[in-house]
Amino acid sequence: MEQVRDSKSIARRALALFGAIGVALGSPRTEVLNWLTVEGLWDELSPVEATFLSADQPTRQQVVDATWWSERLIILLWALGKIAQLPAPDTQCDTGRFQDLLPPFTNISVAEFIASAVCRSEQELWCMADKLMGFHWKARDAAIDAKTCEVSIDIEIVQERHHAINWVVGYKGLSWDDVTTDT
Repeated sequence: MEQVRDSKSIARRALALFGAIGVALGSPRTEVLNWLTVEGLWDELSPVEATFLSADQPTRQQVVDATWWSERLIILLWALGKIAQLPAPDTQCDTGRFQDLLPPFTNISVAEFIASAVCRSEQELWCMADKLMGFHWKARDAAIDAKTCEVSIDIEIVQERHHAINWVVGYKGLSWDDVTTDT
């Protein structure tokens, strides 16, 4: 059953994901693991994220995958109204913005970030889900038919964003790692 996730769940998911992305981008692993544990966010990690963070030597592919998760995080922050407008569907997000918005780099604690989280309206969330599915479909269709899209779309960016918005709207009731990006 599809049910839009509540703002507190989205906020916790964003913070846990931020930790995993941080490690992928070079933050000290032990410091991030400690932060996730102290702040009670370790259990918010998905199994794939926990495996990545628990690996003494993550594979190159794990690191690459984790850096792409930034496109998922930008959607979670958009859903929480922390970002007014998303980058174009062919433009990667600026990961430096995350430190301007999320603890431990802001003047707000993890508990305050979660407690004060407010989500966009269900209508806005569903409209974004439709929009991202449309972009994803156009990119896949163009790739299958070896043609050019009328809109400039990076399929990898859009697929990651599509994944995140599908989780936010509760697409098929699937967990984070199991969310599909059907087009």
